[in-house]
Amino acid sequence: MTTIWESPAETLGEHIARLAAIESAADTVQGWQPLLIPGALQSYAYACEAIRSTSPALPLEAVGERADVRRRRIDQLGAATTFIVDEGALYRPVGGYAALVDQLEHLLAVEALQPRLTLRILPQGIEAHPGLVGAFTLYRAAGQRAVFVESLTSSEITTRPEDVAAYASGWDRLLDLALPVGESLELIDGTRETLCRRLKTAR
Repeated sequence: MTTIWESPAETLGEHIARLAAIESAADTVQGWQPLLIPGALQSYAYACEAIRSTSPALPLEAVGERADVRRRRIDQLGAATTFIVDEGALYRPVGGYAALVDQLEHLLAVEALQPRLTLRILPQGIEAHPGLVGAFTLYRAAGQRAVFVESLTSSEITTRPEDVAAYASGWDRLLDLALPVGESLELIDGTRETLCRRLKTAR
């Protein structure tokens, strides 16, 4: 019997649907993102540009559909969810600086409205850490753990104990290095204010 963890041959749409099923079934979600705002926390404009930039051959209507799916994911997360985001992602103007300001405002609003969401920032200048290998997300559902990793051309959801253990250890190290929640939100808001002043000066 196939479970939501298994990955037989499937289309991209089926893969996205399966990932959404895993998220909705999970008890806990722990995600690390070194380059972008996590997909579930992206605003529509930011998501469109992130998808278009990484999949330039994708038709515009498909880009919009996927961005809309990303925007709805946060409402489907019933699990206790923690995201750690590298500080550099707060400055990367995906879609331009105006879109980035909207994205940072969206981050603050989502964090305030989602009591089971925890958002922490890994500050720049931190020592080398396991998260340098790339983004990943850990899930726990029905007593089983899985890790999701993706690259430009593929993605994988694995429950292999050795893989889960390695990523769980990396996650623990990132938690040790990340700013506390309050300081993280202050950094996001301070970055938003700085960008707003810059945009006003440029007009």
